[in-house]
Amino acid sequence: MRARHTTSAVAAVLAAALLVVVLVTWAASIGPSDVLRGDGIAPRRTDPTQPATTYTPSATTPPTDGERLQQRTPDGDANPVVRAIAFFIEIATLVLALYLLWRLLRWARETYDARDRRVPAPDDVDFEVISAPQATDEILADAEPQLALLDVGTPRNAIVAGWHRFEVQALAAGFGRRHWETSSEFTLRFLDLVAADEHAVSVFAELYREARFSDHEIGEPARAAAREALSAIHAGLGAGTSGRPR
Repeated sequence: MRARHTTSAVAAVLAAALLVVVLVTWAASIGPSDVLRGDGIAPRRTDPTQPATTYTPSATTPPTDGERLQQRTPDGDANPVVRAIAFFIEIATLVLALYLLWRLLRWARETYDARDRRVPAPDDVDFEVISAPQATDEILADAEPQLALLDVGTPRNAIVAGWHRFEVQALAAGFGRRHWETSSEFTLRFLDLVAADEHAVSVFAELYREARFSDHEIGEPARAAAREALSAIHAGLGAGTSGRPR
């Protein structure tokens, strides 16, 4: 992902630089005299057998609009008004191109600096920030309130609340949840850290999924099975800490 963003930024800057080079080259080569210049009104065909005549307007006859447009300066360029307009267009085009290049370079620099300042996410770390004994102590200290949740409300709500209690224990122990994890994945990873009874965890997890996502009736047998599984989890953790100093 980082390589793709960096490549896109470099490509955008190179494209902008190429655009500026083309515009500057065009502005330098064409010159103001070639912008907005026309060939004027084509002369009328005359009889080749007749001598050519040149029309010279009298001093008292004002030039027509067409004659004004065809007026040239002594060096052959367009009249001063057209030259001024063309020069203004060239300058405005160059300024706009330079501004766009500056904005693209600034965006690329900010993107690069933001990437360098990015703090690694917790899931980039290859180790847990808490120990298994610390997590085990947190679960066992909350064992009675967690079991009590299974006796409150309907079987469906009781099972969901009992399973979610593991999340509360994990957060209290300092066990961080990764941004991509679902609630079940986070809980299972926490229980795996403390090496909880796999069969009891599997039974309780299946009861939680059924209570959480199904639409059929959840009866008292499911509540009893959840209580049995939770008690087995607590008993297994308690047995593992019986010989460890408190």
